Amino acid sequence: MGEDKVRESPAEVFATVTEVNTAFHSLEDMLGTRFEAIDAKFGVLVEKFAAIEKNLAEMDARYERRFDAIDGRFGVLEKRSAAIEKNLAEMDARYEGRFDAINFKSETVLEKLNAMDARNKGKFDLLEQKFVSQEFKIEHCVTSANNKLMVMLLVIAGSVIAGLLYGG
Repeated sequence: MGEDKVRESPAEVFATVTEVNTAFHSLEDMLGTRFEAIDAKFGVLVEKFAAIEKNLAEMDARYERRFDAIDGRFGVLEKRSAAIEKNLAEMDARYEGRFDAINFKSETVLEKLNAMDARNKGKFDLLEQKFVSQEFKIEHCVTSANNKLMVMLLVIAGSVIAGLLYGG
């Protein structure tokens, strides 16, 4: 049985081992290069995600300032309305005994207040329309950003998978 074995010379064994080592190192170099390329692509992805997060944070801060400004405007309107109500209450107290004599003047004042209310109602309706329009724009921007991000992820994932399949 031992006689059936093929005997190779030490030079042939050394050549075979050298050939296997060379092939192994070549494979190791090729895989190392591919893994470095994949790492670089992931680094780019991380940078792009950071930029997207930064843009979203800036957009959020910008809109937050706008909403704060609108809240400030509402505060001014509320103060003016309270001052008008206070003035009317003081006027009622002062002229309560004389209202019968100046009834026609109070009707004029009431008409002016109604006209002012009507004008302000139109302004509030317009402001509400602007809010709705702004909400739609924000929703559209966020949806668009999400769609672009998804497409980018699909393209990158496809490239990585194709690279692994091609390389494998």
